[in-house]
Amino acid sequence: YIGAMVSFRENVRNAALAAAKGGDTEAAIQAILKTCDGLRDDVLPGLGIRLEDRPEGTLWNLEDPAVMLKEMAEKAAKDKEVQIGKLEKQLVARTKELEKVKNSMVLPKDLFRTEEFKEWDETGVPTTMANGDPVSGGQLKKKKKAIAKQEKTYKDLMEKSGNHPQGLLDSTQKEVDSIKRKLDSLSL
Repeated sequence: YIGAMVSFRENVRNAALAAAKGGDTEAAIQAILKTCDGLRDDVLPGLGIRLEDRPEGTLWNLEDPAVMLKEMAEKAAKDKEVQIGKLEKQLVARTKELEKVKNSMVLPKDLFRTEEFKEWDETGVPTTMANGDPVSGGQLKKKKKAIAKQEKTYKDLMEKSGNHPQGLLDSTQKEVDSIKRKLDSLSL
C-alpha cells in the first residue's frame, strides 16, 4: 500500500510543480486526473481495493485481488477486441479508397489498352479484338460509356488531388500501412 501511495503522491506532485513553474495548467490537470485514474484502474485492484466514482462521491470496497485482476484482464481483452474491430473497418474503408484512387488514375484513353484488343480509335475505344475480329456494336457502346465514366472519375481525381494524384495515392497507402501496423501490434 505504501509504495503505491508514495508513487501516486510523487506523480501528482510532479504534475502540480510543472504547472506552478509556468507550465500548461490544463495539461497538469489532465495529468493529475490520468494519474488518479491509473491509481484506481491499475494499482489499487492489484491490492484488492475497488474504487467506484459515483455522483455522491467515491466508494471503496476490499475484494479478492485475483478476482479483480481477472476482471481487468477480461476488460482489456474486450477493449482490444473492440479496437481491432474498429481498425479492421478502417482498413476495409481505406483499402477501398486506395483502389478507387488507383483505378481513377488510369487515363481514359488507356482504359482498354489491354492484350484483349489489337486496335483502338483516337479516344481509346477498342475497334479490333486481339484475334482480329471487329468489336461488336453493343460492345463499342459499352466501351464508350465506360470511357466517359472514366473521364469523369479521372477529372474528379485531378480536382481532388490538385493535379497531383500520386501524392493522394501515397498518403492513402501510408494510411493503409499504418492501420495494418496497428492491427499487427494488437494481434501479437
